[in-house]
Amino acid sequence: MFTFWKKKPQPTETAKMSRAEILAQAKLNAASARAEIGDETLDKIKEAMMRKQNSDFEKAKQSIKTMDQDKVRDHLSLWLNDKP
Repeated sequence: MFTFWKKKPQPTETAKMSRAEILAQAKLNAASARAEIGDETLDKIKEAMMRKQNSDFEKAKQSIKTMDQDKVRDHLSLWLNDKP
């Protein structure tokens, strides 16, 4: 509820680090995660994500996003009103 009365959080260590230090830390974190998970599991995750991105549903979503939004809204409202 009244969040404006709460104290603001203190700056973290990442706020004091340079961009290069943050990138180096991110690379170390990624390398340790890769070693822990394993390349085979990462390949399986990558394949699953690619299948999802190339699915017909995702292609339709991207197609609708590129269309004229007013036209899409009109067609959807007409479609919803036609339902029995």
